[in-house]
Order: sequence, then structure tokens, then C-alpha cells
Amino acid sequence: MNPNEKIEKLTSLLNKHHEYRETCLNLIASENTPSPLVEELFDEKLARRYGNYSGIDLYQRNYKGNRYIAEIEAWTQELAKELFNAKFVDFRPLSGNIAGIATTFALAEPGDIALEVHNGHRYANKLASSPLKVELQSIPIPWDGHRSNIDLPATLELIEQHKPKIVNIGSGVFLFPQPVAELKNAMRQANPDSYLIYDAAHVIGLIAGGRFQSPFAEGADVIISSTHKTLAGPQGGMILTNDESIAERIGKTLYPLLMSNHHLSRLPALAGTFIEWMACGAEHADAIIANAKGLGQALTDRDVPMLGAELGFTESHTLIPIVDAFGEGGKLANQLEACHIIAGAAGLSPEVGTSGLRFGVQEVTRWGMTPEDASDIADCIIDALSGQSPDTVKPKVARVAQRFNTIQFTLK
Repeated sequence: MNPNEKIEKLTSLLNKHHEYRETCLNLIASENTPSPLVEELFDEKLARRYGNYSGIDLYQRNYKGNRYIAEIEAWTQELAKELFNAKFVDFRPLSGNIAGIATTFALAEPGDIALEVHNGHRYANKLASSPLKVELQSIPIPWDGHRSNIDLPATLELIEQHKPKIVNIGSGVFLFPQPVAELKNAMRQANPDSYLIYDAAHVIGLIAGGRFQSPFAEGADVIISSTHKTLAGPQGGMILTNDESIAERIGKTLYPLLMSNHHLSRLPALAGTFIEWMACGAEHADAIIANAKGLGQALTDRDVPMLGAELGFTESHTLIPIVDAFGEGGKLANQLEACHIIAGAAGLSPEVGTSGLRFGVQEVTRWGMTPEDASDIADCIIDALSGQSPDTVKPKVARVAQRFNTIQFTLK
């Protein structure tokens, strides 16, 4: 195969992927589509440059030629500070996972105890179980399966008993706001030197839109997040705090231990994302939540049990159908994929079921879904779960997907 043929093969694979995804309903809860403005602001030329800096002073660059890069990053920080009511922002993490690892590592000391949501990212547990053998003890936070939320009384008992240094909350199944204020009040009494870290990766867009909860106002010490799920920005990570000493400790952990070049090409696109949320945030967040509730009701009307149904299904972008009647979650996710419905399996607490799926409506909302579309989406899901032939279901899915062809909530 000569070089031109190799390039043609690569181009063909890319085209096939894009054509395939245009016929799919993407209900993955952790993906999204940036707006044309954000995509235009993603600057490939910046990807060629290095912007290393130490501590939290953006202008103390290790490489020369960063004069305007530092100003771009500073302006992006100012927009994030305004949007999230934060005094310190760090964009060096390349993912939400790195943001969580850095923050937990920075604020904990050997031998410390961390309480962590069991279906969250469990950063202390990752550090403790890594080959480095970081000396941290990770204790799962008790979970109320029926309410899909922290079991507050049991968790308050653990805080009193263990006096943890770190409490990591937020999760990959984030249906409802979590009890930040109550947890922080208990932490202040049990261990005044403790830190509450709020993992907002899945709900940061809803927080930006003022429609989920206000973690800082309720007592969180640090917000960690990715920037591409409900926020619909470029992929990356972000750390926010109002405490300068926390920001400095995290900054020293990020560089030089975890980060060197922090992929500067995404910074202008991230700034554009923040500007759009300032302009369209409340409307955007409202639409996501309305669509999630609409799809939850449509699935309930088709006799699919839904986690949190008695609480309105969700206050976020995420839904968890309980699919025991159809089969095992992983196999059902494959079945959906064969029918061009993209979703994933979800673990369930034993008291509510054995098999779940995780749906997110943030991307189809971005493309124009309204609650009126929920019925047709639910019909496609039921057809796929019921074992109908993919050849029968795929055309139905494609017809619904083709409705969603215009990016919403954008300045361009």
C-alpha cells in the first residue's frame, strides 16, 4: 500500500465514522458537541507551543514567547471566575480525572482518611491502589439506592467516627444535588482541617446555568470537573476554589509532578464556551433537564422502571432505567448499539435491581431535542431492548436522529 492509498484508507475510516454517527442517537452521558463558535476558537497553532508555569502565577512561564498565550489563559480564567463565582481557576489538568487526582494528592497527607462516593471516581482509592502505594485510606460513602443519593445519616456517623481529611462527592450517576452543606457542617465539627471536594464533571454545565446546586455557596472547598460533558466545551479538566492556599498546593502538585504542556489549543475554545454559558446558560440548562424528565416519563409510560421516578426521575441530564426485565445491562448496551442507540450499562444498588443503563440527553438537546421528541426516542429504545432486528430498528433511529441537525444555545 503506497502513501496515498494509506491516506485514502484513513480518510475513508474517518468518513465512515462520521456518517455512522449521523444515523445514531447518542445517549452517552459523558459526551457532547461543541458549538461552531467553540470549534472555530479551537486553535491548532497553539498546540505547537508550550506554556508551562509554576505555582499559580500565569505569567511565570518556563518557555519564552508566551506573552499573548498567558493573556489568553488569564482572560479564560477571568471568564470562569465570573461564571462559577470562584477566585482561583486552573486549566492545566487535561481531564477531570487528572483534576481529581491532583486535588486529592495535594490536600491529603500519608495516612489520611478519605470518604468517597462509591459510584464516583474515588480518587483517593485510585492513589492508594496504584503501584506507588500512596498511603491513603478510602472509605465508601453510604448510598441510598432508592433515592440515588448519599445516605446522609449514615455518612454523618462516618464523619464523626473517622474524622476524614478528605470527602470526595459527586458521581458518574449524578441524578440529584448532593447534601453539601450538611456534610461540610459535620466536617467542620469533626475535623476543621478537612476538605470537601465536589466532582462536578457531569453537572458543571447545569451549575453554570444556575439549575443544579451552588457547591461553593453550600460549603465545598474545591470543585473539580471536566469541561466537555454538559458544559459542551473542548475536552479537558478544570479546578476551581476560593482558597488561595488550596490553589497553591494544587498548583505545586500539577507542575512539575503531573503536567508539563497543558494543551494550549483548547484555551480559546474554553473561553468561548464560558461566554456562551453566560449568554444562554439558564435556557440551555432548563432544556437539558426538561428533556431528561420527558424521556424518563416516556420510558415509564412504556413500563420501564426508572431510578428516582418518585422524585421526578432526575434533576440533571442523566437517567437510569432499571432493565432487569430485558436482560443484563452490558449485553443490552451492545443490543442498543447494534440498533444505533449509543448508551452504557450502569451499576445499581441491590435494593433497586441488578441491571441498569445510563442515558444522557445533553448532546441530543444540543442538537435540538425537545420534550415532544421523547416519545419517539423511547419507542426506539423499547424496540431495541425488546430484541427487534437491528435492520428494523436502525431506520427508525435514523429518522429520529435526523431531526437533530442544528446546534442550539450558541452565539454562532
